[in-house]
Amino acid sequence: MLKTQLEAACKLYNTLLHAEQEEYEKNKHSMSRNELRQLALGLRKRSPEFQVLYSQAAQQVADRFHQARERFLDGLADKPKEKKPHKYLSLVYPQKGWRLSNTRQVGRGKDEKRREKARLHLNKIVFFTLVLHRDFPLERVAQVCVKMYPSGRVYVVFLVEETGTQQES
Repeated sequence: MLKTQLEAACKLYNTLLHAEQEEYEKNKHSMSRNELRQLALGLRKRSPEFQVLYSQAAQQVADRFHQARERFLDGLADKPKEKKPHKYLSLVYPQKGWRLSNTRQVGRGKDEKRREKARLHLNKIVFFTLVLHRDFPLERVAQVCVKMYPSGRVYVVFLVEETGTQQES
């Protein structure tokens, strides 16, 4: 199922790329980040092939394309190109669309620390069993990035916001 979502995300990225090129050819103006996000959500709503993506994941695909285009316009990268499905390897779930369950203690690792296993549910459709290498507060997780390598191995990265440290005077 993750592979299907990655293929849909890749197809959405390429669709946004072509829509941006058409917009520029017609009106000589680029689409804004907001317009790209709205287009991604509209495509997701109308097309069954994009409905396998969670809405915020679809918006992240639009953000990824916007960032690639901005890097090109700033002279930091090459022009965004069409992506091939086997090269589109990750999905980002900001805020919602995922949850952890069945967290439990398992054996000790090489460093003698106790490990935890948990089950990560994405979109209530896909789930993975994970080994958690660190403790982190779930309420401060800002994003979850799921990366699938060509070998089929899946890695999950939790982006955790730090608490603001205040200096004592």
